[in-house]
Amino acid sequence: MKTLGILALSILITTSCQQKASEQRFVFEEERILDLETGDEYYLQNMDTLTVVNIEGETSQIVVTAAPFSDKEELDLMISNYKEKIAGRKDEMLTEQKTKIIDERKARYEEYSNEELLAFFNKIHQEDAPYGQQMDVMAELVNREAVLELDVPTLLEIDTAKIDLYTPYNEGD
Repeated sequence: MKTLGILALSILITTSCQQKASEQRFVFEEERILDLETGDEYYLQNMDTLTVVNIEGETSQIVVTAAPFSDKEELDLMISNYKEKIAGRKDEMLTEQKTKIIDERKARYEEYSNEELLAFFNKIHQEDAPYGQQMDVMAELVNREAVLELDVPTLLEIDTAKIDLYTPYNEGD
């Protein structure tokens, strides 16, 4: 009976150790997964594919669901963090673009007072100048708080849905 108990205990310990070894096979980092058994490195570079770099340095692409660790919670967390990072980068780029547009517009019309800029807008609006130019002048007037954003559709004689105060404008267009 003792022998049977010792045998059962040793089997239990062995299977427990094997499970822990298989669980520790993969090391999850920020955008990389290392397979300790094969030496392969998996890089998350978009939402649905991984770039695999094997020990010889050869690379290939695989679908995330085909990875040997696709059922691991760490992968889901990694993808979630990756999505958040991409969204943050996108927001940062949009903010930079808007700031650049505002700065360029401010420099373009810095020589005009609010009244002169409004008169200039009225002139180009009557001359039926390109919409982009009219919107550019109007956006600067809104930025200076010389015109309320609510009044823009009326002054431009357009639908509210067509208003975008962050449209880039090049004078040569």
